[in-house]
Amino acid sequence: MVRNTNLARRAYETSAKSTGTPRSIEYNLFLRLTSALSTAEENKINNHSSYIDALSWNLELWTTIGADVSSHENALPASLRGQLFFLFEFTQYHTKRLLSGDTSLSAEPLIEINRNIMTGLNVCVSE
Repeated sequence: MVRNTNLARRAYETSAKSTGTPRSIEYNLFLRLTSALSTAEENKINNHSSYIDALSWNLELWTTIGADVSSHENALPASLRGQLFFLFEFTQYHTKRLLSGDTSLSAEPLIEINRNIMTGLNVCVSE
């Protein structure tokens, strides 16, 4: 787990060093994470450790999002906070099943969630 934490921290620090708005930094973080998760899903049989790392990184990001939107200090509208928290809960549940070895599932729903978030962030960045 220490390795995963370091991966997440390094990715966030790289994003934070980038110039741009907070939304564009968030978009770039999701872009890198989703790309890593997609590649790991495609190669999960041959490189299982990268698959575990990508799942863990994704879960760590969503755990951070879940904690952030749970805070009463979060300025997002309550309905959006609730929707994001629901996505965190789904991501947590689905990821735990994947990490436990449930081969009937794939990371595709997690990838799709991230892509949808990226679409929303991209709209915000473009406005």
